[in-house]
Amino acid sequence: MKTVLEYYDIFPKVLSTESKSVVTIRALGEHVAFEGAGKYRIKLVPMNDRLLHLQEHDCQMADVVYKDGALHFSCHLSGEQQYAVLLQKQEGEIWVLCCELRIYALHPDFFRLRPFRGDMHCHTCRSDGAEGPAIVAANYRKAGFDFLSVTDHGQYEPSLEAIRAYEAIPMSFRLFRGEEVHPPGNNSHTIHFGGDYSINDLFRKNPEQYEREVDFIEQELHIPPQVNTREYASLVWVYRKIREAGGMSVMAHPCWIQEEAYHISRTMYRYLLKTHPFDALELTCGQSLAENQLQVSLWQQMREEGCAVPVVGSSDSHGTVNSQWFGLSKMIVLAEKCEKDAIIAAVKERRVVVLEQYYNEEGPRVYGENRALEFVLFLLAEYMPLHDELCFEEGRLMKEYACGDREAGELLRQIGRRTEDLAEKYWA
Repeated sequence: MKTVLEYYDIFPKVLSTESKSVVTIRALGEHVAFEGAGKYRIKLVPMNDRLLHLQEHDCQMADVVYKDGALHFSCHLSGEQQYAVLLQKQEGEIWVLCCELRIYALHPDFFRLRPFRGDMHCHTCRSDGAEGPAIVAANYRKAGFDFLSVTDHGQYEPSLEAIRAYEAIPMSFRLFRGEEVHPPGNNSHTIHFGGDYSINDLFRKNPEQYEREVDFIEQELHIPPQVNTREYASLVWVYRKIREAGGMSVMAHPCWIQEEAYHISRTMYRYLLKTHPFDALELTCGQSLAENQLQVSLWQQMREEGCAVPVVGSSDSHGTVNSQWFGLSKMIVLAEKCEKDAIIAAVKERRVVVLEQYYNEEGPRVYGENRALEFVLFLLAEYMPLHDELCFEEGRLMKEYACGDREAGELLRQIGRRTEDLAEKYWA
């Protein structure tokens, strides 16, 4: 957390360009308490329009009202961007900088959205992960996540187990159904997020029907000879079935080095990006920097060629305790609600910023559309640290509750929606 956020609280932090807002600055402790009326003013500096030698008249000035120990000012910020809020204090004939805070103005289409940190790809001990579904969910919340889909290999039930573990507790943290799909005779992995039933069960229970339907797809498609026709047809079958189930399909870790070779052939990866039969690409995940950068590089190259696909960031976590992969890759989704359909819509409309950060790195690498990315960078500095403090406490109580502590459950019922209240406070 930035030092200035430990000393001062400014709210709201996110304003609409369509209306006037009243902003409050509250001192957090007697060591930075305000002295009273008539000693302060606000200078608002637009970050995108700032010149090297910005003149006083180029900035919006705001009068300050002192009330109940806090400072209040009104403003109407018409441009969508970040603004520096320079709080100045009068000392004799000069104005001295007291602190520098930040706010952000958004046009209405983005102002109605909220940020949700999520992961659509993780594993538990029900397949090859380390911890049980309930503990995995608790540790994700503790790490600041707003939603999670457990996606064990070939298994749908563990995601339901995670949901059931906390279904009696009203919380902002959301758990969604999911699985990692491994169709017969196909090395490619697909994440199934949010659907109403298992896709793995379809081909397990009726393998003959699966083969017939893939045969039909293979016949109807016109695929270049250098592309493995059967593998591609099988993937198309998976993607279609996921949509029929009400879910979203994600192409998982295409450049994962599995033993001596890449998980998906380069030819297949390029053709999938070109034809886009899936819903989203897992751009980064819990793997080496080289593997992730290969995925990013080809995605960028294909965008230049006119083949732009939506992306997500997931961890592919196989453990949440002392794991180098847990939290390495994730995403922030800008959606109206933390609900399945809203999240899927946000992904498809490219309102997602992918975050990738390795151990001991100062900050994350970020990928996504520029408008969303610029706003998310503001949130990472100004909002998420406050959000994450609340999540840590909730996650700790979730784990205690999952281990049988009834008192923890009662405490969760009291505080489980605090992140929603926080968003209400910081959005004007």
